[in-house]
Amino acid sequence: MSKKIILRNVRLSYEHIFKATTFEDGQEPKFSATFIIPKDHPDLPAVRKAFYEAGQESFPSDFTGAWPRGFTCSLKDADKETNSMGEVLAEKNPAYVGCFILEANSTRRPVILNRNKSAVTEEDGIIYSGCYVNASLAAAGYTYGKVKKGVKAYLNGVQFVKDGERFGMDASSDFDALDGDEDDWAN
Repeated sequence: MSKKIILRNVRLSYEHIFKATTFEDGQEPKFSATFIIPKDHPDLPAVRKAFYEAGQESFPSDFTGAWPRGFTCSLKDADKETNSMGEVLAEKNPAYVGCFILEANSTRRPVILNRNKSAVTEEDGIIYSGCYVNASLAAAGYTYGKVKKGVKAYLNGVQFVKDGERFGMDASSDFDALDGDEDDWAN
């Protein structure tokens, strides 16, 4: 059983919602995104509760108090938790300072909508890493192999809310210094 999560007006990061991707050979392609949630966001208490309740449903003997030791969670405190290289998430990505991040994925393509609830394609260009979105997710317990257990988020849908500063590089300004130099290389 899973617990529904609705996030309102959060920033989108590491957006892979239009095409399923893999990050390692042999992995099943997945649609994925990371959502940046400020620590004072009004939806955060309900998100935390949904993750804990999903853990209780899947692992009732382990979820009897605090989050059980050794259980993973897709919701991470970016000021405290580290990536696989041991780097604090917020130190690696300044946009994460003072926030939680929620990583979600799915093997099924999520519903992707604009503000008017009309379908959006990648070619429309309105959804990108850095914009603000609403998100529909589901938290559910999982077991991977014999030792890895936790609660993860499944990506159901994303709705564009408003523009934000794009993450990543915009190469258009890279050519400003070249204005007027078109023939210099040929001489």
